[in-house]
Amino acid sequence: MNMKQLTSGLLLAILFLPGVSRPVQAKVQKNEPRWDNWYTVTILPNTPYAYYHELLQLTKGRLHFKTDMWKKEEGFINSEQLGVFSLDDAALTPLFYNFHANYRATEISIDGTAEKGLMKVRIKRGQQELPLITRAIPSKAFFASIFPVWLQRTLNSTPENIVKSATQPFIAILEDNQDSGFAAENGRFQVVPEDEYAKSTQSVRVQVDFNSQRSFWYLDKKGVPIRIEMPGQKTRIERSTEKQAKSFLNTQ
Repeated sequence: MNMKQLTSGLLLAILFLPGVSRPVQAKVQKNEPRWDNWYTVTILPNTPYAYYHELLQLTKGRLHFKTDMWKKEEGFINSEQLGVFSLDDAALTPLFYNFHANYRATEISIDGTAEKGLMKVRIKRGQQELPLITRAIPSKAFFASIFPVWLQRTLNSTPENIVKSATQPFIAILEDNQDSGFAAENGRFQVVPEDEYAKSTQSVRVQVDFNSQRSFWYLDKKGVPIRIEMPGQKTRIERSTEKQAKSFLNTQ
């Protein structure tokens, strides 16, 4: 499983079922983390694959979403970092991002900058710089990694009867999707009935379809994912503590 596949599952989520209250959006001071969570990734039934840390901060009117990931592949621990900046406006207007990955001795760096409705992406693989890629940014598109923020705001501003009944579309840019030339992808999300896990944890279950993949998200009352199921990839993501996450790949 690569970063593109995982990102398309990690960055999507939240709605609520009848009888479940909306997620609470707390007031946050400048530079105070809005999102600070650790997760583990398991290839089912029980193979530890990765762990990662998400951090979201507001700085000078801009949202900065950072993801640090460590994953075990072919006996090696490889790392990936993604930093995204967007305006703190209703559209979460894309500004720029940087993706960096190490696979053994190979380094990959992707830098994307939004300028006048265009996304300009520069890629460096080792010492090789690839040709500049330029893509038009569709209206209302945002960076995929910042999807949880967009969705929380959408839920808080949408009439409750519409949220409960409708399948809602969105369009997002996968920051490392070199295969598609960094084209924006269409997605949708919908509340689905509770299963046993949702009932036992009093969480909200949401079906998300994005980048030709379906995932199921379980969110607590604050709108934070506590579990993500990705059936097509036989993968489960679970919220963890920092201590548990950092020792996760040593449990094999």
